[in-house]
Amino acid sequence: MSDEKTNSPAPSSGAARTGTLAIIGVLLAAVIFGCVNMLSAQWFRSARIDLTQQKLYSLSNGTKQLIGSIEEPIRMRFFLSGQLTKEAPQLAAFAQRVKTMLEAYVAASNGRIVLEIVDPRPYSEDEDRAVALGVSQYRASTGDRVFFGLAATNSTDGKANIPAFSPEREAFLEYDLTRMISELGRRGKPVLALFDGIGLAGNPQTRQPQQQTLLQMQQFFDVQQVGGDVENLPANTRVVMVVHPQGLSDKTLYTIDQWAVNGGATMIFVDPWAENQMGPMGRPMPDASSNMEKLFKAWGVDYDPKRAVADVNFAFKAERMINDRPVTMINLPWMALRGDALKKEEAILAQLQALVLTTAGSFTTAKEGMSIRPLVTGSPDGGTIEADKVRDRNADLRELVPQIKKDGKPPVIAGRLIGKLDSAFTEKPADSKSEGAFKAKGDKDANIILVGDADMLMDRNWVQRREILGSQVAQAFANNGDFVNNAVEQMAGGPALTDLRGRGVSWRPFETIQKMETEASAKYSAKEQQLTQRLKEAEEKLTQLSRSGGDKPGAKGNEVLTPEQVATIDKFKQDVLATREELRQVQFALRSDTDRLKSWITGINVAGVPLVVGFIALLFALRRPRRETPKKES
Repeated sequence: MSDEKTNSPAPSSGAARTGTLAIIGVLLAAVIFGCVNMLSAQWFRSARIDLTQQKLYSLSNGTKQLIGSIEEPIRMRFFLSGQLTKEAPQLAAFAQRVKTMLEAYVAASNGRIVLEIVDPRPYSEDEDRAVALGVSQYRASTGDRVFFGLAATNSTDGKANIPAFSPEREAFLEYDLTRMISELGRRGKPVLALFDGIGLAGNPQTRQPQQQTLLQMQQFFDVQQVGGDVENLPANTRVVMVVHPQGLSDKTLYTIDQWAVNGGATMIFVDPWAENQMGPMGRPMPDASSNMEKLFKAWGVDYDPKRAVADVNFAFKAERMINDRPVTMINLPWMALRGDALKKEEAILAQLQALVLTTAGSFTTAKEGMSIRPLVTGSPDGGTIEADKVRDRNADLRELVPQIKKDGKPPVIAGRLIGKLDSAFTEKPADSKSEGAFKAKGDKDANIILVGDADMLMDRNWVQRREILGSQVAQAFANNGDFVNNAVEQMAGGPALTDLRGRGVSWRPFETIQKMETEASAKYSAKEQQLTQRLKEAEEKLTQLSRSGGDKPGAKGNEVLTPEQVATIDKFKQDVLATREELRQVQFALRSDTDRLKSWITGINVAGVPLVVGFIALLFALRRPRRETPKKES
């Protein structure tokens, strides 16, 4: 007996050892958890999972390819004042998305992009640096300056910035960031090869100045004009712009064709009637239409230079002399396109208000594998008319309205050609000195924008000149120049920018709660209207009783209310009190439904994850086999 008592383990000591092991296990788990977090933050910094519906925090493949090919290291400084998000909480989600997207750019750059997040405190060096780098400043309620912008530099003297991030541009956040990276990641201005067939450079003989469109492009691009038999484009060409092509030789057409077939960025402006084109001695040209029929036919583009777009919804008003009398009418082919005519989901059009076009053509395609993504269109009521009929300055334009030919959908005036191109040539011309091997079919998607009006590039269509303090100042009344610069800039960035369109925004409302609140509001309004009607009816009845009560025989002149009126008022008061009580109950019930749903969502967000983790841990603990404590032999 004494031996058994001596050899048996004490229950208290076993429990103590179990408790000690449990404490040690918890401490070890905490240490391991911290180590895993620190190591994963370093090893898996670039790893991320985007579970949002529209992939708001992910980079497109084009952006990733661009980042992988940049030549210059880039340093980005993200200036975000903590005070800004406190005073404007609605910006907090957007600011977090900007920060996450910038970190995604850094993660995809393999060290080529460095990000610095700065909270510029009032009266600090960071605040002065933000101002010096061109970041916009706002005034907080305290009077301090706050910032929400981005400044970036490359290894040379390249600088670019986004002065202020605006929620209105959230859908184009990746586009704006990728455009800035594209600009800083290359050396020098991109080269634009310009085929000018309308006179953008001006004409001293006719005193026509250089057009504002060309002046603006020269600020951002190295514009090199080419002409004659062009067998090779200028070195380092990024974009080819063909304006009002007339009589181009086969050598030139072959050069343009092969550039486009190989995926080169190409912008083509054709016109059924270029009203701004002037011939020798400033006289009108006998044929002011342009076409690239040989290339268009091979590429699958249907364009008729003999027909012009006419749209009663966008047409200008004009005054013409009809039978020696001034008559106001709509000038069908002269259009101010705005609203739904500009596809705002396209980054190059997102912030434009109006484009002015005169006698423009339209594009379609029926070739298999090719399509045209509309950029600028007419309205559903738009169509085409014969271009010759609008050239007569004395014609009665009202007679042309019944002649509009419609095909059931808005005419495409400007669009992006999509698909892989077939060459218009079967081989390289024998006498061509063009560099590069001939390619019969492209293996890259086309990067082509087609525009049916060359006149839109001329000052008359979008700029008016005014003399201020003795100097000529150009003031824009339309966004024609902005459209051209945006398009060229996007195309110069390559497929990364060309394929980027508007994406979703980070603000996602609780649609179910909003629906419940809308239904509650509707029911509340119905009850309120019902109560108002009851009050109106009671007041009318009260008025009638008061009028009839004063006329009753035996009524005392000093009586304010008759017994009937008193009874009516008592009934009215009871009715009002009962209705208000019912109204409060309905309102409380409807509000309680939304409050209950909000509480559930909050509870799931706050406690859901810990409960799931704890439940999983409990399952593992229960499944773990228990080992019996070995007994010592006596």
